[in-house]
Amino acid sequence: IWGACIAYNLVRLEMANVAADAQCNPTDISFVRAFHIIQYELTWAAATRAYGKLPSLLQRMRQRLVTELTVKRPGRHFDRVVKSKAQRYPYKKSKA
Repeated sequence: IWGACIAYNLVRLEMANVAADAQCNPTDISFVRAFHIIQYELTWAAATRAYGKLPSLLQRMRQRLVTELTVKRPGRHFDRVVKSKAQRYPYKKSKA
């Protein structure tokens, strides 16, 4: 459980750093896309044995996260909000 919490917070921290560099809100970056980009880049970094290339790989990862900012997501008309939970029973309307 601790590993999942740490990984989640590291992804959010990287998203916040990239958003600060791009001068935008961290909520403009999709968590799932950021997670997949970070996962791909770190897997690629682990596969290469040249440890001197790590700074350039991390820079490329941040550039890819910035390019994801400009991707338009179709069908999104409103800001992200937490939706209210659906009620189990309909409201009783009073006759007044």
